[in-house]
Amino acid sequence: MPKTAMNERMFIEKANKPDDRSLQEALGKSAVLWKKIKLHIKDQCGRTDEEWKHYGPSSGWTLKVLLKKRNLMIDIKVGC
Repeated sequence: MPKTAMNERMFIEKANKPDDRSLQEALGKSAVLWKKIKLHIKDQCGRTDEEWKHYGPSSGWTLKVLLKKRNLMIDIKVGC
């Protein structure tokens, strides 16, 4: 994924579903913080499920973190 300006929206195309590598590239130095957040959630809640949803080009891809099928967290979009 090419580098983008901070205000450019990322992961808006349905064909461009985020994965670990593309998230790391998009987040840059902040990827470390994202990993810490995920580890903290795992430590506090145990097993969770992650579900990527695409709600259309106006909102792009969103990561939902679920605990027993209930929303625990919804990730804000990268680059919004």
